[in-house]
Amino acid sequence: MSAIEVEYMDWIAGQAVEGYALSKTDADHIRLRGEFAVGEVSVYRFENMPEIVEMRVESTESGEVAYFLHFELLDLERAKELFSEMAAALVELREGTTTHVLLCCTVGMTTTLFASKLNEAAKALSLDYVFEARALEQAKESGGQYAAVMLAPQVGFRRDEVAQAFPNAAVFEIPAKTFGRYDAGSALRTLLRVLGDNSLSTPDPTSLDTTRGVANKKRIMLIALVHRPKVSSIYWHVYDHDKHVASGETHKPLLTPQDVSDVLATLSMHDLNANDLDAVCIASPGIVHHGKVSFSHFKGTRFSDINIAAWLSEHYGVRVLVVNNAHAAAVGCYLKQDKYHSVVFHAQHMGYPFGGQGIVVDGHLIHGRLGYSGNILPINNRLAELEGIGQEEKTRYAWRSDRMLPLLAEQLLPAITIAAPDAIYLNYDLVDDMDALREELAKHIEERYIPDLIHVNDYADRILLGEMGLVLQYLNNPDQTMV
Repeated sequence: MSAIEVEYMDWIAGQAVEGYALSKTDADHIRLRGEFAVGEVSVYRFENMPEIVEMRVESTESGEVAYFLHFELLDLERAKELFSEMAAALVELREGTTTHVLLCCTVGMTTTLFASKLNEAAKALSLDYVFEARALEQAKESGGQYAAVMLAPQVGFRRDEVAQAFPNAAVFEIPAKTFGRYDAGSALRTLLRVLGDNSLSTPDPTSLDTTRGVANKKRIMLIALVHRPKVSSIYWHVYDHDKHVASGETHKPLLTPQDVSDVLATLSMHDLNANDLDAVCIASPGIVHHGKVSFSHFKGTRFSDINIAAWLSEHYGVRVLVVNNAHAAAVGCYLKQDKYHSVVFHAQHMGYPFGGQGIVVDGHLIHGRLGYSGNILPINNRLAELEGIGQEEKTRYAWRSDRMLPLLAEQLLPAITIAAPDAIYLNYDLVDDMDALREELAKHIEERYIPDLIHVNDYADRILLGEMGLVLQYLNNPDQTMV
């Protein structure tokens, strides 16, 4: 047992987390038990490497994992910060395991029926969610603690004032198509994604059969970074030739480059070693060029102007390929079908006024100068300027489908007019009505030139599949320049 482990575990043993009884079961394990959740800190030792700390927070009722990660015990201050994050997750669960969601419309009649359908769906799926419906004015006056407030389309334009009344809730408009059909399944999936709840996720490791006959003869690790308003996640898979041998997830409010390093460092828990890998591929938001991530505007990450490829390569002795996650998703969409020759992928999460794009033309991913392809922030800013919209107003628009639909259509126009794709794949919960989007695009371009529009929900899976295609392309062409 190292000195840093002794100091760290003794420090944790002296902490107090309200509502939880802390017990040190042995030198390597500390448990925090409360009525609604259990937290565990465990230390594992492996030969010739630092101790590895595992932190886990799990709801006692639903079994949902609210916080989970591994890291090498090298920096005491960082380790203390991660325990503080874990303690915050425990406190949130102590404040109530049942997730309360409010639905609002003008008088509460239509949302009452919808809330009933959502309660039935949640019960059938064993989700600890309770949906209530109220008239908008009544809801604002009565207040209450809600994880989310879902607005009927007819009151979506009042999202800003509702957000002021419920500052701790995710306030968003139910897409008109979803609400009009009383589609409880679609509304529930949207809500869970906004809240970062993976209760309905069904991990499906990327299939090499969809990589169009490209055989994997290497040991490869794929890492996908996905950011949402409430949570940021790391999804990873390891393949040994054509066999999927390990996978994992990390969910935190904020991601840092060190979290990616922790994933590599803890491979030994799966009887793997980073040095034995032929390559690691990381898909990150932001502009990516030669392993460097920059210009990232996501609140859920601290990646900025860091050459993460060089840093990880030096530390672990493995080749690292870093790509933009929207670029990887575009490749994944292309590889998953054989109908289209050119595709565009547009990803935009609710709460963000702009998205990112990946473009594949005739089977070739377009990187552009310094990896700038698909960065539509300048387009979004110019459109907002022409509309007289400020930054704060743009962010408020990002929770309302009526406001974002025309802006989204305008963000897609440059890719349509320049790349002329056969299809556009869209991952955006706020705008899921492809007929409405087509009508909006038709205001600017002739109908016959509008690509097929396809809404997809499996964003992380598309990224991972695209990463596989890109890293195999790189490994099978050693003279290719790393992008």
